[in-house]
Amino acid sequence: MRISGGELRGRNILVPKSDAIRPTQDRVREALFSIIQCETPGARFLDLFAGTGAVGLEALSRGAQRAVFVEMSAKHVEILRRNIDAFGKSAQSEVARADAYRYIAGYCGEGFDIAFADPPYALGEEKGYESVLETLAERGVVKLGGLFIAEMTAAQKSGEIAGWELLRDRTYGKTRICLWRRSEVQHLP
Repeated sequence: MRISGGELRGRNILVPKSDAIRPTQDRVREALFSIIQCETPGARFLDLFAGTGAVGLEALSRGAQRAVFVEMSAKHVEILRRNIDAFGKSAQSEVARADAYRYIAGYCGEGFDIAFADPPYALGEEKGYESVLETLAERGVVKLGGLFIAEMTAAQKSGEIAGWELLRDRTYGKTRICLWRRSEVQHLP
């Protein structure tokens, strides 16, 4: 597994030998960053369910100003920190060892330009994304005009959520990537 673009292009990412983690495939990351290439430079990037940190590191490689990685597993946090250090991105990175759902529910900082979530597929199917999008907006995790990107199974459906505009819904084999923009105009009920 490698960084697919930017200053770190071609650098190998350390991945655990177990099946406990499912990193975003190189071709899916490349397609994703092709879609958001104009949004990434200078962005504050949130990588939820970060695992190895491949997506957040890709964002940093492609010019993001800062990345926050949220990962619950102590083992994966260790690998994530090793990847960040190996790429010399410690000064631009923050790692939060936390449950991603609790992290966003308790968030009270500056809004992110881009947030990415790649939960275990079964968890993503169980919880869906409606409540996640609502929480991201309510807590100001994603700023107005910012993006939320979800990786899910191809069988899982995206939906229209109040306050969010679905911009892209693409399938890559067994993986679906959905991209929403937080609406500048909030509609009152």
